[in-house]
Amino acid sequence: MARSRILNLANFEQFTAINLLSDPGHVGGPVVIPNCVQIVLNYTQQDLKTCHNVLYGRVGGIPSPTVAQADAIFSALSSGAQYTALKAFQSSLGSFSGVSLRNVHTPNNPILTSTGTAVPGTGAGVTYPNEVAVVVTLRTANVGVQNRGRMYIPNWTSDASAAGNVVLGSAITALQNWANTIAAALSAQGYTWVIGQPARSQYTGTTGTVHPARAATSIVITSASVRNNTWDSQRRRGLR
Repeated sequence: MARSRILNLANFEQFTAINLLSDPGHVGGPVVIPNCVQIVLNYTQQDLKTCHNVLYGRVGGIPSPTVAQADAIFSALSSGAQYTALKAFQSSLGSFSGVSLRNVHTPNNPILTSTGTAVPGTGAGVTYPNEVAVVVTLRTANVGVQNRGRMYIPNWTSDASAAGNVVLGSAITALQNWANTIAAALSAQGYTWVIGQPARSQYTGTTGTVHPARAATSIVITSASVRNNTWDSQRRRGLR
């Protein structure tokens, strides 16, 4: 007969679970950032799932985005020598499918989407899984995690891979050159490329640090760079 053992629960310290993915300063509701437009780069992946890069552009007054602006930004980013070089490393089963704009100066404005034809990649290699990406890091003149951003670029093929399972140098150069065109594409439509920062409420971090409330604002992006040759992952793009 197996022996049983009685444990005194008073000897145990209560454990509180912490959700590392939660944002304790998050303010619910629609995103509202003064003088800004949300600019979304839309992609279609090999299984017809969609994914996005969410950017922000700022104007001097109240923004008034149009479909014509979305068309112009999409055309600027999906044509020309820089994108032609980049799409040679991207899958013909996926595409850069359009640009969407939304005025977020006030809540609940409509989404305006470009009407141009999606542009597929021209890479002949094996298409990598949906979650595989290369990261473009966005920097501002300010320090701190809240003053940086990332773009996870999708739709890569084995054409972009080098020995050691790293990103091919010429693929990095192509992505860097394309990233350098984004600010000009937005500027041509009257937008300054910025990091959009929604309002946050005050909260106390897990180490006891008090983080003060922050009003919604935006900070000018000073550089967009591909910092390394490591493949990255956006896991939710691979979820079924």
